Amino acid sequence: MVNAIVILLVASVWLFLGYRIYGRFIEKRLKINDKNITPAVKQKDDIDYSPSKVAFLFGHHFESIAGSGPIIGPILAISYFGWLPVVLWLTLGSVIIGGVHDFTALMASVRNKAKGVASIAQEYLSSKAGTLFGIMIFVTLILIVTVFSVSAADSIIARPDLIIPLVVITVVAMIFGIGVQKFNWNSTITTIIAVVIVFVSIGISLQIPVTFTINPVLLRAIMITVIVAYAGIASVVPVWILLRPRDYLSSVQLLLILALGVLGIIIVNPEVNVPAVMNNGGFSLWPVLFISVACGAVSGFHALVSSGTTSKQLEKESHAKIVSYGGMLLEAFLAVIVTIVAVAGLKWGAGEGTFQFALNQGWIVLFSEGFGNIVGKVGIPFISIGVASLLGAVMVNQFVLTSVDTSTRLGRFIISEKFAKKFDFSGVKGRILATLAVVIPAWILGVTNSYETIWKLFASSNQLIAAIALITVAAYFLSKKVKVGFIILPAIFVLVTTMTALLYLTFRTGGYINTENWVLAVISLAMFALGALVAWEGFLKFRSQKNKK
Repeated sequence: MVNAIVILLVASVWLFLGYRIYGRFIEKRLKINDKNITPAVKQKDDIDYSPSKVAFLFGHHFESIAGSGPIIGPILAISYFGWLPVVLWLTLGSVIIGGVHDFTALMASVRNKAKGVASIAQEYLSSKAGTLFGIMIFVTLILIVTVFSVSAADSIIARPDLIIPLVVITVVAMIFGIGVQKFNWNSTITTIIAVVIVFVSIGISLQIPVTFTINPVLLRAIMITVIVAYAGIASVVPVWILLRPRDYLSSVQLLLILALGVLGIIIVNPEVNVPAVMNNGGFSLWPVLFISVACGAVSGFHALVSSGTTSKQLEKESHAKIVSYGGMLLEAFLAVIVTIVAVAGLKWGAGEGTFQFALNQGWIVLFSEGFGNIVGKVGIPFISIGVASLLGAVMVNQFVLTSVDTSTRLGRFIISEKFAKKFDFSGVKGRILATLAVVIPAWILGVTNSYETIWKLFASSNQLIAAIALITVAAYFLSKKVKVGFIILPAIFVLVTTMTALLYLTFRTGGYINTENWVLAVISLAMFALGALVAWEGFLKFRSQKNKK
């Protein structure tokens, strides 16, 4: 048996060294220079372009990129392959691929007037590649808004004690944002007060039970509607009023909860119960492991956040390393903690209290129960197994909701950039129209469950976006005479892995064609064609640059 603390220690040291050594290498290669004026400063409008303190921006960025990915992905992959392949991919992938992806996407955007990766692809690869990439991103964002809204709604219905903390942090965040931005409140003191209020609200929620008496189908539709409406409002109002302060306060709260998890692992030192290596799902380790784990190692969604909301708030180029590369490695660390909680906080086998039993009830239940079983045994006053389980559920829901509101804003950016020459999206009317183009289809897909079939391809589409983003930023930096081997090699690996996964899932026994799921088969092959097109455009660009030399 392996003790969980061994996994924690090895992963922590590796990620720390990765940040200090490889992060510094990338920083030098990209020629980070604070003399370069960032778009947040140069194009400041205090709506979307708003220079931010590094702590606030890190909080927003980390909350936005994390979402439910580093929780769902590792749990799913563990159930297929065991914990060892998952931990190895999380630690190795995040340092040499995921961190590179996020850092370079952010800096490519910052040096292109904070444009999104689709617009950069249109300029530095080809118009056709950029347009198709933009459509793919937009559809993916609508799916993210849909699924995360449904996930949040389902978890709130399952655990009504989440309602009070979620409402409180939203209201407190708006007061915090206005106070710090407009009245220069001391951010440290205000943060402490705000976080205390939020944690008190969690305690209150346990004392004041909330129950639902209306029809479950109607209740679910109402919850989805409320969450989508919230995301739409968060997309339209200035970033410093709701999006940034809520993400920042959520990040502080969640880092404290994460610290409790680390403390629990160190003190309780539970043994790992799940097999290190297995094949429980009948899938091939490569490529399925790499598209299952996803966000904790590398995620195309991160490029959208980096080149969307984050690049428009980066005050100095020197902040980019800690925000993007550091944010990616912290997400990998979170995914490692999730892995430990799943494999050491629950037993392996049949019956109640096991990994398999909890997984059948849903990934949120699995994580919250495993977290509660470890943290609840530390002996901290007032933090029983039940309270610790609620804290784990709160952490998950905060991640999900921040991804919903950020994704909606990113969708608005896609519309604004694509049709900027035909319509002015800078005013309130324009922002509302662009936002409606995202939230209306997301709401329809959510309340009708029409998204369920297409969502099965999200993991592959997410990784394909990462591959295309890496090719795009490599083409940009190559045009600026930057050596891009450290970008191209990860791009090739992610592209080949993802395209192999698309073919594997389409043609394998039990795949889309074998089960006559023609919708997924057509979409999967269309994505493969898009990947091939962008790869070819990238090859032509790299060859032309080489010939110029």
